Amino acid sequence: MLRCFLLALLLPAHCLLSAQSITTKETARGKALEYYTQADNDIAFNKLIPADSLLRLAVKEKDNFIDAWILIGQVNAQGLRDFQRAAAAFEKVKLLQADYWQEVHFQLGTVYMNLGEYDKAKAALTDFLKMPKIPAQSRMLSDKMILDCDYARQAMQHPVPFTPVNLGRGVNTAEDESMPSLTADGRQLYFTRHFGSGIYQDEDIFMSLQTTSGFAAATSIGSAINTEQYIEGAQNISAAGKYLFFTGSGRPDAVGSADIYISRKVGDQWERANNLGSPINTPGYETQPCISADGKKLFYAGIRATGLGGTDLWVSNLNPDGTWSQPQNLGSNVNTMYDEMRPFIHPDGKTLYFSSRGHKGMGNFDIYVSHLQNDGTWSKPENLGYPINTAGDELGIYVTADGGTAYYASEQKDSYGQMDIYKFEMPVAARPAYTSYIKANVFDSETREPVYTQVQIYDLETGKLYASLSGDKVNGVFLSTLPAGKDYAVEVMKDGYLFYSHNISLRDVVGGAPFELDIALKKIKVGEKMVLNNVFFNTDEYELKKESNAEIEVIVKMLQKNPGMKVEISGHTDNSGDETKNQTLSENRARSVHDYLLAKEWKNIGSAIKATPAPGRW
Repeated sequence: MLRCFLLALLLPAHCLLSAQSITTKETARGKALEYYTQADNDIAFNKLIPADSLLRLAVKEKDNFIDAWILIGQVNAQGLRDFQRAAAAFEKVKLLQADYWQEVHFQLGTVYMNLGEYDKAKAALTDFLKMPKIPAQSRMLSDKMILDCDYARQAMQHPVPFTPVNLGRGVNTAEDESMPSLTADGRQLYFTRHFGSGIYQDEDIFMSLQTTSGFAAATSIGSAINTEQYIEGAQNISAAGKYLFFTGSGRPDAVGSADIYISRKVGDQWERANNLGSPINTPGYETQPCISADGKKLFYAGIRATGLGGTDLWVSNLNPDGTWSQPQNLGSNVNTMYDEMRPFIHPDGKTLYFSSRGHKGMGNFDIYVSHLQNDGTWSKPENLGYPINTAGDELGIYVTADGGTAYYASEQKDSYGQMDIYKFEMPVAARPAYTSYIKANVFDSETREPVYTQVQIYDLETGKLYASLSGDKVNGVFLSTLPAGKDYAVEVMKDGYLFYSHNISLRDVVGGAPFELDIALKKIKVGEKMVLNNVFFNTDEYELKKESNAEIEVIVKMLQKNPGMKVEISGHTDNSGDETKNQTLSENRARSVHDYLLAKEWKNIGSAIKATPAPGRW
């Protein structure tokens, strides 16, 4: 969600020292006091630009008006984010009377860090730590910031490769654009666009389609999700583009100050969004959801009593009945006493990117990467380095399935407004495991009309179901990510049709093109053939390998649903070697499948099987 400005007045209750060389709000008179008082009122209503102008009139009347200089620094540092002017104001305070307000040293350290002037920042923070009676929390934060200064200087001396490319006017405008997320095929980009500021701020979700010449002009995703009176943003699109998780604030069905919602896409239309409710949403604050590629885990940022401090990252698992489990904190390796935000779990299922200002970094929110370990915990995060991370805020990143490209929002010299969306080549050291995907258009082989199907994808080595999904009800398309290192059986099923199987081997793959298919399903009728692409034997052997079980079980289910069906099983061998030996081998392989089915002892299956081997073909 958009960062809101809340000016925290850090003025002293009374002067630490009384001196005629300075003017305070208690001793000011005339126009200077009038300007100051009006500015103070404007700040209460978030009128920061008028307040800044009034304060400058106040110090023009009284150059030694120290409280006005303090407020100029705060307005520019915390609200207008003009850190140069803030630094000049705080330096003036220090010059007038350094021990009037010991917080000035901390504030100078903060603004110099935002300017990337780390030597000055460290010096100011060191001066602050010399002050008496510093609160323990302020001392701890200052110590951390000094370590950040040391890290930042070292990081800037060893930059990582980084060439950001603005996505162009189709996506970016004079408004802020942020929080990019894409479908697994990279063809649909969803992002948040921010409007207005202060109490008049709004956020909506937009979408842009990838074309051969770049991203097309973005459009609002529509009134089923976006509203005029409430805030919708910080979204994440599922890998297949069928589900959108987003953050809503102020909506009539809200549970807390910010909640997580879900909407489903059918064809080209989004359905009305629903609040995820308990246990995800609480009366507190939940935001920035990210659904795993397999749809089984939901990561998000939130504030809970059991957290480690500030905003933490959490994960909830999808239960078999479709409900969400009680969220679990990602632990102290990821979360700190400060804020962690914007989680992104890569489709490899084990690489987590997120933003934090609690880990060692460049001073504000930086982007980090952590990896899921064998014991279920997350590794110590690694900073993505400079200049991906800068003295400013880097909030969120999306990394493509193949790991080669990243998208994020940033303020760069070629921005159309302030925050624009960019893409860049991901440094090799920070890349996740390579992940491919399968995307298919499923249609009737005779009519060519789209067919709505059920799809199951199995890990062939373990026989476990990797993903169960359905195609689109309107266009028949399905899409699923496939992490490398495994072999997969893809089974496409529809009542009244022969099933379709596809084999995808990614065991030793580290790159390559994804799998985009056109699948023509055949209606069940006499004489039709289907190829079993996931039935396996060792060379010159006919004993079924365990990797075959998933596919043969699909045959069993098809026969159960169609009790009158009779099938003929043909074995296969290659054309090399002795023809008689191959004939025998093919017959035995067909018999192995036949016997497996008979062993199930289900009605009609036995009478439905006829083994007719045919060497060299199915």
